[in-house]
Amino acid sequence: MDQVEKKIIETLKSLRNDPDFGASLDYEGIHRRSMLRNGFDVDAAKTSYTLRDYVETYLWQFTHSMLKPMAAVMAVFVFAVAGSISVVGASGQALPGDQLYAVKVGVEKVQLALAIDAQARSQLRVEFASRRLEEMVQLAAQVNSSESGSVQLAANRFKTEVTNIQQELSGEGQTEFAKTVGRKVEVYSSTVTSSSADLPDEVLGEVEEILEETKDQVVEVIITSHEALQDEDSAHELDSALDAEIQSAVTLYGDAVSEAVATAEALRAEGLYRRAFQVLKDFTFEMELK
Repeated sequence: MDQVEKKIIETLKSLRNDPDFGASLDYEGIHRRSMLRNGFDVDAAKTSYTLRDYVETYLWQFTHSMLKPMAAVMAVFVFAVAGSISVVGASGQALPGDQLYAVKVGVEKVQLALAIDAQARSQLRVEFASRRLEEMVQLAAQVNSSESGSVQLAANRFKTEVTNIQQELSGEGQTEFAKTVGRKVEVYSSTVTSSSADLPDEVLGEVEEILEETKDQVVEVIITSHEALQDEDSAHELDSALDAEIQSAVTLYGDAVSEAVATAEALRAEGLYRRAFQVLKDFTFEMELK
């Protein structure tokens, strides 16, 4: 900084309090007179702001600058979810070949993936098999013989679900699940029988065969448990299953099966359920060979 600049600064500093430069002006007096001249109340208290005023002002700015965009995003999200839920709900009635059927199957896969334990997964398997059977029956009632291919596809899906149940049954400690499956398979069989007129012969035979296989597996699991524990609950389940086998044999073969039934009843009285079931199975096999 040169000498000239220093001289200028010193001169300005010395003039800052000079009256000619406004140092002696009564700013408050001038302001007061101006307020009075324009009709303002000069004695009104000055506005003071509390912490609440600052907070409310901040919140207002926040809601207008940030929450509105966030609300728009949330609205889009809600509508998207609501739309997805509607689609999922509509897919529940979809049949193989429908556009929403893939959504229905996809939701089931998600349910299986989210199952909390083996028991929950097994119960879902039973539910899904029920759905596949219902789909097959509905299609069989709707289509004619020239469109039986769709019924076959539905039957294949049902068989796949039943095969999944069989795999679950092959694991350890599945006695309770076997009891559930046993009761459910009886319902499946009744449904197939009542719809037999609509089902193609090939489909009917395939479905009946896999259901019989599942019944045998269920009985095997429960018998094994009963032989180890001798519990009344398993005995009750076996009694119901044996009664159903006897009734089926009598319906099919009439008096010809009476001797085999008497033998099976005698073995049941002794608690020999495995041999009782085997007697009926052997009789059925011999009759099919004739």
